[in-house]
Amino acid sequence: MIQFTENGIRQELGTTKKWSVAELLEAYEPLSGEPLAVRNEAMKALIPLAEELYGELSETALLRYDFWKQLLPRRIAEQKFMYTTKVTNTYEWELTINPEGLFYKDVSPEYSQVPGKVHEQLFSDFWFFGPLLPIPDLQVRKQLVANIRNAFAQVGSPASYKHFELFEYPMGLDGPSWEEGDHNAMDFGIVRIYGIEMGATNWREGLVYLSYTSFEQFLTRPDGLGAKLSPGFKAAIENYLGRRAKRQQAPGASDNEISKQLFMESGGNVHNIGRDGFMEEYKATAAEEAAWRAELIEKYTQRLGEEDNETVLASLAETLAYNGVKNVSERCCEAAKTATPKAQQAIAELLIKKFDAEKGAEVLIDLLKYEAEESYWRNYVFNRLFRMRDNVTVQHFVVQCLRGDNEIHFKKAVDVLAFWGMQGEKAFQDVTLLRALNWEDASAANSAFNETLDKAIQLIKN
Repeated sequence: MIQFTENGIRQELGTTKKWSVAELLEAYEPLSGEPLAVRNEAMKALIPLAEELYGELSETALLRYDFWKQLLPRRIAEQKFMYTTKVTNTYEWELTINPEGLFYKDVSPEYSQVPGKVHEQLFSDFWFFGPLLPIPDLQVRKQLVANIRNAFAQVGSPASYKHFELFEYPMGLDGPSWEEGDHNAMDFGIVRIYGIEMGATNWREGLVYLSYTSFEQFLTRPDGLGAKLSPGFKAAIENYLGRRAKRQQAPGASDNEISKQLFMESGGNVHNIGRDGFMEEYKATAAEEAAWRAELIEKYTQRLGEEDNETVLASLAETLAYNGVKNVSERCCEAAKTATPKAQQAIAELLIKKFDAEKGAEVLIDLLKYEAEESYWRNYVFNRLFRMRDNVTVQHFVVQCLRGDNEIHFKKAVDVLAFWGMQGEKAFQDVTLLRALNWEDASAANSAFNETLDKAIQLIKN
């Protein structure tokens, strides 16, 4: 239940919430918990109060004021859209827009606990922040925006073109992902091709929860999902989308503080600050940028030893390289020395794929120090060597295993040679050669074996 006061609205919903005019015009989901029809009427009725405070309202509040002043909900034409999203399973959605608001019906369901759950969204929340739940098709989003704009009394008003950005989502594969925890309890996030999923699992219940944030809301709400993510993972999502999220500025921040925030959050890429439309706010001297860049490099180098997600680590390393750091590979190797096994695994993959495959192989092979605790790491390392035939460090390591006194490593090295043969290398398709590389002859120092070993070593080095 709501009641107007001389300063705003008092909402009774289990507890009492007092909304000022400014709060109602700036908040995401104002009067949450009330039916959409009640919220629509309240926002329209708020206009006279807002006009009395017009000179005191923020730019955000003024846009929201203009939106509700111009919007005539009765003009909204009812539309219904049916579509699907797909991960492993295919999920059905039904979206309705009518004079009350937007209604997302999770038919299958994908993000609801029961099939057919309907989620409501206020017009202004959709207009300024974007979809509440998946709308994969750009044309559907465009039709919804056009429908709402057509309900404006004055189409050229300030709010009429200040809706969320309409853009085509990335095509193809899912984007970056992260996990934190272990098999007992784990938090995770994954970027689908139609939005961002966050969730948690534990050993007792399996999936505990799964939530969704649209790309638009990630970009437009600095107090939303972006505030909960690490800077590295946030940057990875921005890189996947090719867009920068709106930044949250501290109240009363100076030009220097705002500029530093923009610089740090852009990873020192001033070009991106301009591309994202923040150059008017960005005022920095060359000396300030140099000091900030040194601070950024120090922080990002430190975080190389704290993160364990490959996507986040890649973002950190690439930012360091962009800012002129020449020894990124060495810094990654240094971080790997004190990293957890999972983090060391991620650093190895990062080096192998993007920076220095030889150093990456060293970090990868070093994971064998954990094989006594868990055989997973031994299997992981040798299986990864299957795809590293041309790596000199790997070649030397395989030779070392064939010459060494560790039976398991010897046999794993022979498996590596066999896999190289399956990948097309004719020298290691020789079944006689592979059979002759057996542990019994190796441990007996058989002279015939030594000849076979010498031949295999020459083939490995070729």
